[in-house]
Amino acid sequence: MIINLNNKDYDFENDVLYIYTDEGEYNESIDLDDVILDIEKNGKIIGIEILDASKMFKVDKYDLLKNLIKFEAVIKITKDVIKLNMKLEVLKRNKEIVKESTVKGLNYTGLNEGEMEIAC
Repeated sequence: MIINLNNKDYDFENDVLYIYTDEGEYNESIDLDDVILDIEKNGKIIGIEILDASKMFKVDKYDLLKNLIKFEAVIKITKDVIKLNMKLEVLKRNKEIVKESTVKGLNYTGLNEGEMEIAC
């Protein structure tokens, strides 16, 4: 399943990157150690909040604010674990720089097993 989260915001002061959609009604959040997934009632992900984003991806905060080109993620959900592989692209001196990070945590809310791709 591919989910398009078509909005992105970056809070420079707090170093928080938020990727989200305007569709769906928020139900709950899942904390994956500095990454928070916002989930709607049917289990669809409607937002990803990345705390300390510049540190997680080892990029300059200014680049996240002004030069973020693309964000992609693959979420693999098993009965016990949620694994999130993230990739973002920033433009630095007219070159596209790709940075990746992976987080995982327990599936304590009982999300359905499967794999989802996120694009923004």
